[in-house]
Amino acid sequence: MDYLDMKYALAKKGYTLTRVAEELGLFGPQSVQQVLTRKYISARVEKRVSDITGIPLEVLFPARYLPAKPHRRVDVSNQLDKSRNSGRA
Repeated sequence: MDYLDMKYALAKKGYTLTRVAEELGLFGPQSVQQVLTRKYISARVEKRVSDITGIPLEVLFPARYLPAKPHRRVDVSNQLDKSRNSGRA
């Protein structure tokens, strides 16, 4: 997502850059803008924007956050049985 998309997503939830900055105790809206335009990095601002918009960090900031990989369940019971039986003649 680019800066305008993120700003629009915030606006849809009733937030401005100023409001986000005030909630986080930042100097001003420029601080939030610089994070959204990727000039500076702030995990706290990124997380707050993600929480407000409901958009995962991986979508908002794909260069910084890798997509979550689905966990594969591995059935080791068959492997254990095979290893036990392979030692018997």
